[in-house]
Amino acid sequence: MALACTPILLVGLTLGVVALGRGDEGTVAPADGPPPAGEPAPPVAESARTLLLAHRDADSRADVMLVAGVGRDGGAGSILLVPVATHVETPSLGLQPLAAVPALADAELLATTVQNLLGIDLTEVVVLDDLGLLSVLEAAGTLTAELRRAVRLDDAPLALGAGAQEVPYTDAATLLTGTERGSELDHLVTVQGVLDGWLAALRDPEVAAATVERVPELSVLVAAARAEPRIDTLPVEAVSTGGDERFQVRRDDLDEILRRGFPDSLLSPDGERARVEILNGTGAVGVTRQAAACVVPDGGEVVLTGNVPGFGVDRTEVVYYGDEDAAPAARLAETLGAGAPRKASRPLGVIDVTIIVGADFRPCPSP
Repeated sequence: MALACTPILLVGLTLGVVALGRGDEGTVAPADGPPPAGEPAPPVAESARTLLLAHRDADSRADVMLVAGVGRDGGAGSILLVPVATHVETPSLGLQPLAAVPALADAELLATTVQNLLGIDLTEVVVLDDLGLLSVLEAAGTLTAELRRAVRLDDAPLALGAGAQEVPYTDAATLLTGTERGSELDHLVTVQGVLDGWLAALRDPEVAAATVERVPELSVLVAAARAEPRIDTLPVEAVSTGGDERFQVRRDDLDEILRRGFPDSLLSPDGERARVEILNGTGAVGVTRQAAACVVPDGGEVVLTGNVPGFGVDRTEVVYYGDEDAAPAARLAETLGAGAPRKASRPLGVIDVTIIVGADFRPCPSP
């Protein structure tokens, strides 16, 4: 997954569109008007494609996030809204709220973290700042948002009644990224109402073409819109911390949603992934997350990261704990360019495979 689009300077302001993907390098059209309309809509994807789309605020924290996908034939679409207050294992950083990941690292680590959480392949990743979000919504113009309840934002002078509302693109951006009283899950009800209106607009070929011209990776969202996707929210439960809102994933419910909504994008077709611990044996900065970027797409679930006391490890090692883990250990060892995996003398209850990263490790090439 290579860096496909870097921020572009626009009339003294930054139109931040960070796009990671497997396609060609993307471009961003100026935000002072939509590109010429009437261009043909992008073709339906022949293979399964997925998009992680997020917005980052002025502090580089994510405030809204979703995953969109289309199946191999382009006829099945699905969207998963992801609460950013969800705490997840973030390779090299431990448990972190998803909101914090863009501020702590880069889009590469955000992609690895979300792939690790969901166990699905992400073919495109787009992180927009304020101007980037306004630019892509401008292509749609005024949206018809179906709001299930009245909306009053805490951080903006915007209030709307329940029902169908005609929403200019500027207000749509505010509704997507604003905060409301109550839980983030309550706000995601509003987000879904706006998203429904955006998806409806993207079914118009001219709007679709203008949107993809601005951010090519959004062709996945366009394809999903055509398929009239089912929209789910990441199943979570609140964890009482006495401070900020915090969620943890209800794994059994998530697995069902992923099998139904993203069957062609699962990193492990049967949904079973080896639980992997990654230990930095060199002391070099970034080694753990680089190793995770190899392990996760290869079907491993990173559940722990840490350091080898004293470092000084020359050769990368892969250790497995049960006979049933021999095959995934061998696959991961091959991916990492390590020697043959070895079996530990005794099992560990929460880990299937341990990877000790040595000085011989080289990052995996981008797909």
